[in-house]
Amino acid sequence: MRHETCGLLIKIIHDSVRKRLDNSLREKDLTLAQVRVLMALGEGEGDPKPLKELERRFQVAQSTIVGIISRLETKGFVDGYTAPDDNRVKLVKLTPDGEKFREANIKEVEEMEERLLSHLTEAEQHEFQRMLRIVYENVR
Repeated sequence: MRHETCGLLIKIIHDSVRKRLDNSLREKDLTLAQVRVLMALGEGEGDPKPLKELERRFQVAQSTIVGIISRLETKGFVDGYTAPDDNRVKLVKLTPDGEKFREANIKEVEEMEERLLSHLTEAEQHEFQRMLRIVYENVR
């Protein structure tokens, strides 16, 4: 491989991972963005999350996250509702079907992570992740 810039290598890796995951998710009528939201909603105790939190986490516009949530609601994977104490806040939580899907498919995400890091020692993996966080903070 000829000398590539770091930015280009990151893009190439991202595109390759996305292509593989999109191909497997297409069979399930889902997108990578939808699965990322399902994974995020299942973190912690699975407590409902405000739409604003999801917008910030995934660095997308409100209309984008609303569209993702709307499609997941149609599929029966999430429920969206107004916060009981503040009508301006929309909350989202996994449904039982959403949780089942998340659990069944988290293995696929873990396998991709293993593939990405398979030729690195455990120490190299930690160092790589540390360096990626630094690079991310530099461009954030």
